[in-house]
Amino acid sequence: MLWRWHFYAGLICIPFVIWLALTGSIYLFRPQIDAWVDRDMAVLVRTGAPSAQQAIVHAATAAVPGSTFAGIMLAEQPDQAARVLVSDKGVRTRVYVHPDTLAILKTMDEGGTWERWIFKLHGELMLGTPGSIMVELAASWAIVMVLTGLYLWWPRNTRGLAGVIYPRFGQGAKRFWRDIHAVTGVWVSVFALFLLSSGMPWALVWGNGFKMVREATGTVAISQDWIIGPQNEHAGHEGHGAGAVALMSCV
Repeated sequence: MLWRWHFYAGLICIPFVIWLALTGSIYLFRPQIDAWVDRDMAVLVRTGAPSAQQAIVHAATAAVPGSTFAGIMLAEQPDQAARVLVSDKGVRTRVYVHPDTLAILKTMDEGGTWERWIFKLHGELMLGTPGSIMVELAASWAIVMVLTGLYLWWPRNTRGLAGVIYPRFGQGAKRFWRDIHAVTGVWVSVFALFLLSSGMPWALVWGNGFKMVREATGTVAISQDWIIGPQNEHAGHEGHGAGAVALMSCV
């Protein structure tokens, strides 16, 4: 019976896992892609000392009447434009500001950036909330697949962990390479479980469940530190590539 659960879990989740791996891999190179997309905004002619951050933010909000400050992406290079996020009635706009002259170089809808497209492909399948739930179900079935696979494979008649978490040496090449295959699978399964489980707080259903548990147990001593579902797109993966681009948000 258990092998059926493992089989059907694989049928359900493997296509989604491949899709998530491909789109997630693209997002992994966000700093490099950002640098290429905004390459014309990183070769500015500097005219003097940079303006204060408050002045840059004021110039950005003035460029989009009625907007409020949402965040600022810190420049990585001295000749790079300041990138400010402003929000107007829930719609975010990215404003490129010259750090010296405060001239508005470019504005663009944040929802139309390549990051948002990849985010929607990765987390929502471009289907909004239904797509987010489908991805969450696939991730949940992937956990079932890994756990049932480990249980079905786990050796029943061996003593110790040799050949399970580390290969056996000195017992011939055939057994050694068989152990390399098996041990690699075990460790990949462990990391896959960690990857899947650590992403669940950002999912719609699991995220709401975690929030309810924290509220019920009184462990929410500070504001919620994860964003749930597709309605709050910007924080889901904003931390990825934080070494290259820092986002400071006032919300």
